[in-house]
Amino acid sequence: MSNNTNNITINTEQFYPANFPNAMRELAALRSGISDTSNYFKVEIIISYLKNHTLPIPWIDANPVLTRLVTSGFFKTSHLESLFESGRNNNIFLKDLEEYIGRQLLTGRS
Repeated sequence: MSNNTNNITINTEQFYPANFPNAMRELAALRSGISDTSNYFKVEIIISYLKNHTLPIPWIDANPVLTRLVTSGFFKTSHLESLFESGRNNNIFLKDLEEYIGRQLLTGRS
């Protein structure tokens, strides 16, 4: 697997964070940068934006500060976005990835 470019190849059915160090560095920076924002739809906003670059209006209204931070391009997320794109046809991988990101954003635990 190469994590040096935005073209990430998924060669496993499950998501293993250690296989994607660049994406995990991006997630750590994102987690740190948004730690003081409201938890309203925090995980949903981050995952939806990384996955599809779309956000429902109720989420935006509930957490405008986080929405601005995430959509402004302030945080580098190209490797995280590539994981979602590359794993689009691998439901188990995507589920594991989403659960991992959720745990990291809300608790900081693996």
